[in-house]
Amino acid sequence: MRIQSINNDLNGIFPNYVRDDFLFSFDRYLLFLEGLSINPSLFFHKWSDIDTQSVVDKYWKPKTKSDWKWALAFPFFSLLENYITFINKPVIIGFSGLPGCGKSTLGYWIDIVARELDLDISVISLDDYYLPGQEMDMAINGNPWNVPRGFPGSHSLDLLDQSLESFLKTGVLRSPVFDKSLRDGKGDRAGWRESIPKVLILEGWFVGCEPVSDLSKLDELTDEESNLSLTQNEREYRILIQDSLHEYSKIWRKLDKIWHLKSSEFNNTILWKSQQESELIKLKGSGLKGSKLTDFIRMIQTSIPQKTLSFISSDTTVEINQYRRIKSLRTVDYHF
Repeated sequence: MRIQSINNDLNGIFPNYVRDDFLFSFDRYLLFLEGLSINPSLFFHKWSDIDTQSVVDKYWKPKTKSDWKWALAFPFFSLLENYITFINKPVIIGFSGLPGCGKSTLGYWIDIVARELDLDISVISLDDYYLPGQEMDMAINGNPWNVPRGFPGSHSLDLLDQSLESFLKTGVLRSPVFDKSLRDGKGDRAGWRESIPKVLILEGWFVGCEPVSDLSKLDELTDEESNLSLTQNEREYRILIQDSLHEYSKIWRKLDKIWHLKSSEFNNTILWKSQQESELIKLKGSGLKGSKLTDFIRMIQTSIPQKTLSFISSDTTVEINQYRRIKSLRTVDYHF
């Protein structure tokens, strides 16, 4: 009755052009906003305001759908604003999603809109903490996918841990900058940046992913992916990656909340990553293609059991289909 009453009250507030773009029910949407402690009426008026729209519209990709704006970007940004308003300490939010799903695009939008609105929000990536060039080469030498980086074990975890710990204690974040174009595309560290955000977002394709609790079950998970025909080298390397994930768990424990942009089908990432690299080639003249792209996609598919990536223990889950349209929404109750 409560939601139905709210729904009736909002019939004249949320226009059809917003609601008709949803693949989920409006009732489900209102429950989602309520779970995030967002007042639907105030929320709509704020994000439909002409002045606000003049800021946020500049940074959307062409043909961005209403569901991506109203059911993901605007609620997430509103939540970050609530943290700034109501929480008197540094906050770290994890944001997870398979390569190509759109998380980096969303992160860029949040980062630049926050600057325009003078809000202390910063976005960093696990990629920023890749090992320096020569250390990286040694750390992942002989990996079965012949990729230069990307999977657990290719990051400076001690440095990431120190950066986040310092941020939580002082409010100051000092983080490295990794340039993937250096060393003929193998990448290398290219400098440092310093910021003083109140809310920090850490994004990455396996953020929040925990190791398998019992390694004897790793083969069971592997057998579920028998269509991939894992090589013996891939099976053995998976064990090394599971060992690495135990160290990443220490990082996940520093996260106040985790958002998961979940793919409806794991193999959607094949299409997404291919599209992503094709766009990079058009825009910057460089990107993965041919065997390098195939090898990277193979690494995504096989380096970590797909089930553990698909069922990350997140506080908020937004599920998207192969067209990156939002299928469903789920969140815990956020109280401020």
